[in-house]
Amino acid sequence: MAILLIRQPSPEPLPAPVELAGHAVHCQHCATLPALVQCLREARHTAPDWVLIEPADADPSQWAEHGHALCAALDALSAPYIEMAANDDGGLDAHLHPQHAPAATVVCSSGRADACRLSLAIAERRLLSAAGRA
Repeated sequence: MAILLIRQPSPEPLPAPVELAGHAVHCQHCATLPALVQCLREARHTAPDWVLIEPADADPSQWAEHGHALCAALDALSAPYIEMAANDDGGLDAHLHPQHAPAATVVCSSGRADACRLSLAIAERRLLSAAGRA
């Protein structure tokens, strides 16, 4: 039982809990869209219960080049996911329109740390509800 937290590398690492609602939290850092595709493909094999995604910053040419592979990786993901975005037009759904849409999209202009905290709180609530403890 695990939660996969995929986020951008940062010179000031954001704290993440080791465990949430009885699930281990595993962090991976993905600085590019191809790295995000690889993280999502690996998640198919590790089968996390939830995936929280902070997409890498990308320009339109990167979305055009890697968007199809990223959309396929999202659609193949068996776990629900939450997307963290800095603004409404910067997220995965805005660029890709995957069939496997996010369970939630957290748009938080106050910063990455707040978006991460809110996303973790949503995942925790959903996990506790599923376990009948909420």
